[in-house]
Amino acid sequence: MNSFLFDFVSPADTILSSRYEPSMVALSYLIALTASVIAIHLAEVSQQFKLKRDRHLTMLGGGLAMGAAVWGMHFIGMLAFELCATVRYELVITLLSLLPAFVASWASMQWVAQARKSPYDLTISGALIGLGIGVMHYTGMLAMQTAAVMAFNPWLVLVSVFSAVMLAILALWFHQRCTRLRRLRPWRHLFSGLVMAAAITSMHYLGMAAASFSGPIQFDEPVPTVDRLYLSLLVTMGLVTLLGAILAQTMISRQRQLARELQFREHQMRVIFQHAIDAIVITDAKGHIQMVNRAFEAMFGVQLQAIVGRSLGKMIPDWKQLSTLSRKRRQHDQAGKVVAERHGIHADGREIPLRIALTRVIEDELDFCISFLMDLTVFRQQQNALEKLLTEDPLTGLFNRRGMLSMMHGIVSQLQSSQPQRGIILLFVDLDGFKAVNDTHGHPVGDEVLMAIAQRLPDVLREEDMVCRFGGDEFVILLTFASQPEELARMVAGKLVESISQPIKLQSGQEIAVGCSIGIAYDWPKTADDIEALLQKADNAMYQAKKGEAGKVIFSS
Repeated sequence: MNSFLFDFVSPADTILSSRYEPSMVALSYLIALTASVIAIHLAEVSQQFKLKRDRHLTMLGGGLAMGAAVWGMHFIGMLAFELCATVRYELVITLLSLLPAFVASWASMQWVAQARKSPYDLTISGALIGLGIGVMHYTGMLAMQTAAVMAFNPWLVLVSVFSAVMLAILALWFHQRCTRLRRLRPWRHLFSGLVMAAAITSMHYLGMAAASFSGPIQFDEPVPTVDRLYLSLLVTMGLVTLLGAILAQTMISRQRQLARELQFREHQMRVIFQHAIDAIVITDAKGHIQMVNRAFEAMFGVQLQAIVGRSLGKMIPDWKQLSTLSRKRRQHDQAGKVVAERHGIHADGREIPLRIALTRVIEDELDFCISFLMDLTVFRQQQNALEKLLTEDPLTGLFNRRGMLSMMHGIVSQLQSSQPQRGIILLFVDLDGFKAVNDTHGHPVGDEVLMAIAQRLPDVLREEDMVCRFGGDEFVILLTFASQPEELARMVAGKLVESISQPIKLQSGQEIAVGCSIGIAYDWPKTADDIEALLQKADNAMYQAKKGEAGKVIFSS
């Protein structure tokens, strides 16, 4: 080659005819397309890696793939070119032409990998890629060694570079649009690869069209480049090997990341399992313990090493029943969940109230049970404390009005189911002279009187009888009877009057005496309305008794 860019052929020189081998032209485009699709795919995949090393390695692989596409397409395209003169290629320059191709490809990878892509970035990246392809092409043509003189048409040179820039920009824009459109998203790599391959090949063949060769005619017809078959096979196999190695490295990096993520998630699940607030136990289908967490060990006072392989039924007696129920539910639906309240047995023998959520898992060859256990001890204590607060009089420790009504409903239900012939007697007791005690001595002394009376009342009643402080200085006593209710009521009322009228010794040493009036009602109630009616009758009778002399007892009419 005697001259280069923009040398014009003299009219006296002979223009050498040239042509292309169609199969090799098609091969050059196929190489550009394959490598472009792979490179764009790798640019996206690189952003899925969490380690910078893997991201950079994948980006490098994508840049090499794209650079190889540009260079390989160019070299195969040059081998497809036939001239009426002997053509060889200088090895060093041919290899150096890889550099601008790689730089341009690296710019393309950086843009594709960006999360946000502005039109300015798209234009700059496309221009860099197109110019890189152009520089690579014309640098590669410097490697041609022939007796002919090569000259270029400057306008066609500009057209070739411009087409490369515009098609590169179009390829990046296609990728951006296809990524945003759901219907085209699966095809984004192919579409953008087709256009990017067109940018590479159009640059090459327009650049070759801009060149003209003149000089002595060595052959009557254009002939292939020396060792064309050998060189084309060598370049093609080299590119396939390179692309395969790049993809293999990416797959290995991806597998490493998946292994790290799996290991992290497994560790995360173990941490969650061990630090869960509720106790968790995993058993096989027969109920043998396979794994427990720290909360389970603390709840039952055991260590995993000591209980692994043992039957969970020894620690939770009803577990087998719950497991069977879960298996039956599993046959009807996919959940197979059972939630129940049972008790477990601590290592020291005490019972633990539990809420158990058990799930039977049957998938493929897996068949096991996972149970979540909540210790209800504190909950029951809080529940009992709340119930006590709601149903117990804080001063006397007796049932309050709410507690009394609740117990009455329970007793009535029990009598209706087991002893329908038994009835209920209510004695409504109101203290006489209590207001004077409060007015004279103050409320603290009045409280002492109420507590003293509350301690005396149970002493004159049967074990099954109930007493409550209904409010203020009023008490209600509930008796059950099978027969002769009036005799039982009169006897108990007499004892109450006698007990209450006894002097009360205060902490100050002073003694105070109060009396009482009692209203009595009895019936065989069946409903809540009957209970309310009976209570109202006893209350009315008490008010009638208050109108008489102290210690008077009146039955409701």
